[in-house]
Amino acid sequence: MKSILNQSRQRLDHVRAIRRELHRHPEIGADLPRTRALVLRELNRLGLDVRENVGGGIVADLHGPDEASGGMIALRADMDALPVQEETGLDFASQIPGQAHVCGHDAHTAMLLGAAALLADLRDQLPTGVRFLFQPNEENQPGGARFMVEAGCLDGVREVYGLHVWPGRPAGWFGTRPGPLMARPDVFGVTLRGKGGHASAPHQCVDPVLAACHLVTQLNTIVSRRVPPGERAVLSVTRLDAGTGYNIIPETAFLQGTVRTLSSSTGDMIEEAMRTMTDAVGAGMGVQAEFDYVRGFPVVDNDPAAAAKAARVLGGMSEMVEGNIDPVMAGEDFSHYQRKVPGCFVFMGCGPCAADGRGGLHSSCFCLDEDCLPWGVAALAALALDRG
Repeated sequence: MKSILNQSRQRLDHVRAIRRELHRHPEIGADLPRTRALVLRELNRLGLDVRENVGGGIVADLHGPDEASGGMIALRADMDALPVQEETGLDFASQIPGQAHVCGHDAHTAMLLGAAALLADLRDQLPTGVRFLFQPNEENQPGGARFMVEAGCLDGVREVYGLHVWPGRPAGWFGTRPGPLMARPDVFGVTLRGKGGHASAPHQCVDPVLAACHLVTQLNTIVSRRVPPGERAVLSVTRLDAGTGYNIIPETAFLQGTVRTLSSSTGDMIEEAMRTMTDAVGAGMGVQAEFDYVRGFPVVDNDPAAAAKAARVLGGMSEMVEGNIDPVMAGEDFSHYQRKVPGCFVFMGCGPCAADGRGGLHSSCFCLDEDCLPWGVAALAALALDRG
């Protein structure tokens, strides 16, 4: 494993150049023409079996012995950016207004390309074939992974692994766990329709703002009073829109937010409780209540054997490996791959946040330490080379 890390470090300049090229030209969602062209350019240099549109993504196979009988190892990277105005001041900052790689997907793509090049040079040492998955549209529901899986990207694959950069931890740190690692990120919206009028005569109106305030307060009792104390869940109302002026009671109020759970049963219970509360507030306050709920990606649920393998392999190259970290309540559509084959998702340190706490994922000033890039390349390559 130390040898793999050393070989990875020798490739830092090239991997860093790829990452910076992607960072300058971020693309959002599933429409990633420039990003795709770069990925294809790099893959076609390696003599891999490349398919350009598998459920919207790019799939490349590096063939090895026994892949037909034993199945391939799949390694995944996401390619899309976010609709955020970058404020890092980097020399290679985004050149596209309102779009930026502030979740590290540029690094993910560059590291997987680096791993593909490294493994292509070591193909004689592979225990089986390796499939590289380059996925669009991770940031938006329903995500790109589901469509790639439906298109057969995991046919012939026995295990799948993915990495995500993690600010606040140093380069060389890795963290994972068996079982639930990341939450199901559901989205809800409620529209409350009342009767508008003059603010000086509320008795002649049906106030949706007052109903919305009551509903927000009640919704925030669900986790504290209905979810067992030892189980993790989050319910956050993040948006409340109503009104056009100080002296007008509006016709409607709209609120939106997210629910995060680590089990489907808990998520389903919270959804039903929210629906019941919404109906009750509507009936009690005389407003028409419309409740909309969209279930997000499944829980990222690491296969115990795959998580144990990841901890063992990564522990062979770094002394900063934690194999039983706490779950986090963010979501990831890597879970769709895990529903098809056993797999493990791993966080990897990418340097500290700013002293004021800014610079986390999805922040306009997110900035990773590029010393993490060789660690990611080596980690992905080592997972494919491991003979167990």
